[in-house]
Amino acid sequence: MNGRRKPTMDDVAKLAGVSYATVERVLNGRGGVSRTKEASVLDAARKLKIDRALQEVSTRWLRVAIVTPKPTTPYYAALQHGFELAQKSFETNRVLCHVTFFDDLEPESLATVIGRAAQKADAMIVVAYEHPLVVDAVSRVARHIPVVTVASDLPDSGRLAYVGVDNRCAGRIAGELMGRFIGREGGKVIVIAGLHAYVGHEERDGAFRAVLRRRFPACEVVASLESHEDERSTEKLTRDAFRRYSDLRGIYNISVGDEGIARALRAIKREHATIVIGHELNASSRQLLIEGCLDAVLDQSPFVQAVRAVEVILGHYNRGTASGLPLQTPISIYLRENLPLEG
Repeated sequence: MNGRRKPTMDDVAKLAGVSYATVERVLNGRGGVSRTKEASVLDAARKLKIDRALQEVSTRWLRVAIVTPKPTTPYYAALQHGFELAQKSFETNRVLCHVTFFDDLEPESLATVIGRAAQKADAMIVVAYEHPLVVDAVSRVARHIPVVTVASDLPDSGRLAYVGVDNRCAGRIAGELMGRFIGREGGKVIVIAGLHAYVGHEERDGAFRAVLRRRFPACEVVASLESHEDERSTEKLTRDAFRRYSDLRGIYNISVGDEGIARALRAIKREHATIVIGHELNASSRQLLIEGCLDAVLDQSPFVQAVRAVEVILGHYNRGTASGLPLQTPISIYLRENLPLEG
């Protein structure tokens, strides 16, 4: 090709291995082109530096299906807010985010929700736990469209990427804090997960235990419980734990429900005698830190995760300019003395 002449649609078609008509439909936003061919055309056009604003090319709208639990807890509410912001922020890139909530944790039900949400979608973002039926449902979707997992990974599902914290790292940090806060004398500790089927929850639990075994052997994890992400359940689990272990020294709450734990501790007047480490900084956990019912909070910025997940989908389709932010979001550690100002 002569370097002095401008590249043409014929050049793009040749490089992308498609017809002239396909290139014309993509670059003029007329639709009717498969996702794979559209990506090939846009990639070829960029390589040839074709003379048009490809970042603003009027391509068809991308429909992103988002499957997540209902925003009944601060974490999922922040995640939902992040998706709403992403919709507004990336509107010029022609992306439509459609959220499907689920509250039934039965694997058959969740697998059905995933399959239905994927219909007519160009991509999927999912927050889901690991179960053969759920992984199979996500795998089926991932064979046709890109899938991004958020908060908890499904590494064997064929997903495009995982956006979230290093959950093993989070568990190790919690173990280090618990061991140091309890001190050399040690004592009994319980772990409350939302659902161990969430890979992220299981990774946090395992890493937490490993640090205590290796670094603080006087600390003994006597139980690992499941709240099913329900605040009332964490209260009951805490009360039951103290009935069984009256000398309990620490609680690591992997998921939601810090308020329930605080209510149980206040009822037995152990709110200042029990080390409690939780996740997600929000209005409730902030207040519990100030009151001394919580000793430390590990925050993973669900708001940022939501925006980053949508950005990954756009990057897959060569839309927009990448922010360069990592897929692995940082972990922030908050104590009462370093709480940021309320915004």
